[in-house]
Amino acid sequence: MNKKIQIVLIGVFLIGMVGCNIDVADRTLFTQISVTIEESKANGVFLAEYRSNRELIKKAWVEIHWVYDTLGNIKKQKGHELYIEAKDSIGLSRTWERCMNGDTSNGNVGVKGKYLTFILTEEELSKDTLIYYIYGGKKRKCMGELLLIKKK
Repeated sequence: MNKKIQIVLIGVFLIGMVGCNIDVADRTLFTQISVTIEESKANGVFLAEYRSNRELIKKAWVEIHWVYDTLGNIKKQKGHELYIEAKDSIGLSRTWERCMNGDTSNGNVGVKGKYLTFILTEEELSKDTLIYYIYGGKKRKCMGELLLIKKK
C-alpha cells in the first residue's frame, strides 16, 4: 500500500476514534499505591489510618484501589487495600496457626514495594481494630499479635 494512503488511513482512524469517544484500556493495569498518607488524601483515595500496638510498624492506612486512566487521571476501582510499612522484614498471618507454620501467604497478602498489603472486605474496613500475627525477626518465628487500631 502506498505510504501516503497509509498515513491518511491512520489519520482518519485516529480522528474517528477521538471523535467517537472510543476509549482505550487504562494506562496502568496494576493497582497503584500512594507513597504517603498525605498523597493518598490528595489523590482522593484515602479511607482510614491505623496506629499499631507494636513499634516495628511505621505506618498503616487503607485506600481505595486506583489506576491511571489514558489521560493520566486517577481512576478509582472497586476494592480497598491496607498498606503497612514496617521497620523490619516481617510477614503477617490472619491466624495464629498459619503464623506458627510460617505461612504468611493468606491468599490475598502481598508485598508492593516497601509495603505489606492486605485486601480488606467491607466488614474488615468497618472494624475499629484489625488483628494479624507477626512472623519474622532474627529467629524467623511467630512473634505475636499485631493490633492495628483505626485513628478517629
